[in-house]
Amino acid sequence: MNDVSNYLKILGQTNEIALATAIENVPNVRIVNFCFNPKNPGVLYFASDITNNKVREFEQNNVIAFTTVPADGGIPHIRSVRAAVEISGRSMDEMAPLFISAIPGYDEAIAAIGDALTVFEIHVMEAVVITGFEEPDFVTF
Repeated sequence: MNDVSNYLKILGQTNEIALATAIENVPNVRIVNFCFNPKNPGVLYFASDITNNKVREFEQNNVIAFTTVPADGGIPHIRSVRAAVEISGRSMDEMAPLFISAIPGYDEAIAAIGDALTVFEIHVMEAVVITGFEEPDFVTF
């Protein structure tokens, strides 16, 4: 694995990604909250209702692209076109502390609709790390 220090730093500064899918050459992008475990930096987690349209898109094509939403309008961000999404083997009950620590107010979402949420994993194979105007770095997992 490459040096992931800037990757982890940027992930720690935001909790939103623009997640892109494509079905029959038609792209679709949406903003989703995410969290991650620094001990396993190649995996990002998000939760969704299993009946959501994006879940049907994942079932048809689990290859996705994403970019983090820069914090406070800044430049540093991460993007990847080499990632795949799948349903996690971890439950929302198991993952709740990680989601709550990363996403303000997520405890309220879990209290309101937690039973309907399924945890998903984004497996990042390669990511581009943009820290400013210099050449980007690349990390692979």
